[in-house]
Amino acid sequence: MDQLDLQKRLTALGYYHGLLDGRIGPQSKAAILACLTAGPDYPVDARDIAVAASTLRVEEAKVWAVYDVESSGDAFIGGRPTILFEPHRFSKSTGHRFDRSHPALSSRTWNRALYPRLQGGRWEQLLSAVALDVDAGFMSASYGAFQILGENYAVCGAPDPWSFAWRQAQTEGDQLDAFIHFIEGRGLTGALRRGDWAAFARGYNGTAYRENKYDEKLAAAFARRMK
Repeated sequence: MDQLDLQKRLTALGYYHGLLDGRIGPQSKAAILACLTAGPDYPVDARDIAVAASTLRVEEAKVWAVYDVESSGDAFIGGRPTILFEPHRFSKSTGHRFDRSHPALSSRTWNRALYPRLQGGRWEQLLSAVALDVDAGFMSASYGAFQILGENYAVCGAPDPWSFAWRQAQTEGDQLDAFIHFIEGRGLTGALRRGDWAAFARGYNGTAYRENKYDEKLAAAFARRMK
């Protein structure tokens, strides 16, 4: 999808009323934000988690553990899914062609300094990236309660990165559905069933899981949920 295609999608959905010029300027950015401000009209509850756990054949506490660690209690903020834009993923997805011209958005290496603390800054990063490359932009952010990276759109059942972002902006139920697809599609069910948090963390969070002690956080969250 390019910028013009995105404008056409936003127009069809009734969010964009400007010129179809293929430029993601202030009006287009406002339309994107409006379109992705939908939830959380359906927060997940214990019944939803029970269904997900049954589908994956794991203890409910394990699904809750991932929810607790990834969402930090906030699947949505201000009506939009919580996101984290990843400049190093955007750099990789675009063949590093924006590293020099847009160093705050595109970095060949992971750099903690490029992560805004507040959601407003992270959304501005995402919108600015989309203005450069629509697919790579939406692919390079993680969304919602389970913080699944947009580059996993296909395994989560979405036809393109924009559709994945849109679904993540609807309800926590949509986010939970993507989580189930992701766990099954990435072959992580075995590690989750065994409680092998290191193996699960490696597949879910990448090799950097050791640095942020992701496996230990999951194990601790699981223990709390089992009490």
